[in-house]
Amino acid sequence: MDLTDLDVLLARLENDHRDGSNYDDLWMVSDFIGPATPTRASNAASDSASTSRQPSAKTSVLLTGGIEVQRRRTTKDGRVKLKLALLGIAVDRCGICMTQFKKAERARLSERCRHAFHERCLARWIVRSRTCPMCRIGLEMDGGD
Repeated sequence: MDLTDLDVLLARLENDHRDGSNYDDLWMVSDFIGPATPTRASNAASDSASTSRQPSAKTSVLLTGGIEVQRRRTTKDGRVKLKLALLGIAVDRCGICMTQFKKAERARLSERCRHAFHERCLARWIVRSRTCPMCRIGLEMDGGD
């Protein structure tokens, strides 16, 4: 049986890496399989987008904020459960590294699709792609960047 590069790459991903250490491997998989949704921009649409600084209907502004505790409860077995929010939107895990957010962490939220990411994870992603890692909508930086 012949193994392809994709077979070897997928075998490296089988271990559960919640710390984001397999980020580069995941990025290489996206190179193999392509974007989640095809991007079809006509020349007219791309020309008008480049002349206007307003985000188009197919882009989303990235907002920055801190993770806050919305609610805290203790289960019958003594575990503490937190409901976390970023800019008033309920969040749980970073969409890139899949680790759970922690209180007071800095994070970024896509205004349109509402996907949330650690600032450090998104910074690495944005270097390579200006699209949401989860839904592939175009991303625009907020005024603070």
